[in-house]
Amino acid sequence: MKKMVAITGLMFTAAVFAADDDVMQPVANPQPILHDLQQKMSTLKSVCLDFTQERRLKLFAEPLTSEGVMLISEPDQIRWETIAPFQSILLASHKSVAQFEQNDGKWEKLTLGFPQLLKRVMDQMVLMNQGKLDALTADFTITVATNRSLAVLTLVPKDENVRAMLASLEVRMPPDFSATREVVMHEPGGDFTRIIFTRERRNVTFPAGTFDQSKPLEIAAVRSP
Repeated sequence: MKKMVAITGLMFTAAVFAADDDVMQPVANPQPILHDLQQKMSTLKSVCLDFTQERRLKLFAEPLTSEGVMLISEPDQIRWETIAPFQSILLASHKSVAQFEQNDGKWEKLTLGFPQLLKRVMDQMVLMNQGKLDALTADFTITVATNRSLAVLTLVPKDENVRAMLASLEVRMPPDFSATREVVMHEPGGDFTRIIFTRERRNVTFPAGTFDQSKPLEIAAVRSP
């Protein structure tokens, strides 16, 4: 269960959660907006995002919640760490992926049964956070809708086998595309995972060991000045 919560969080991840002051308007030609977003994100060397994740299932009245941090550093390093209610670390580069869970105060490296799928998801997260949307168009149909307070990028998988597991992704941003507010993953049956980003730090210099897939540096040391 812990693995599924962590991985669905990475699948980055909507229904409409609150009524906006004005109606969302689809953008007829999203290419200029996507190009502008890509230019803005191209200068991003690294990012640190604190998050709260809500996994909402129709079988349960209350969501399954977790908290953690996502770290991305160019060209392809990513660390997704769940801090509460359990501790888990997912790490990936273009070569490999690794997962750790903490048991009795010690980190245990797990054997992954589906590393290629997990690696693909994490690769897509890196591309999204670096604004490399051109690279995503091979796998997704991307549309944009905006209003006075919100911009929403919706990504629908082109592969029907992928759509059997993931109906769509939504990335919610302010109208100027200056930050990622939320990422939401829709599943075909109506369940969804919502990731709310509460703090974003850009162009962070991460210490050695942050993305080490053998013995990752503790998050307290990563966050220290």
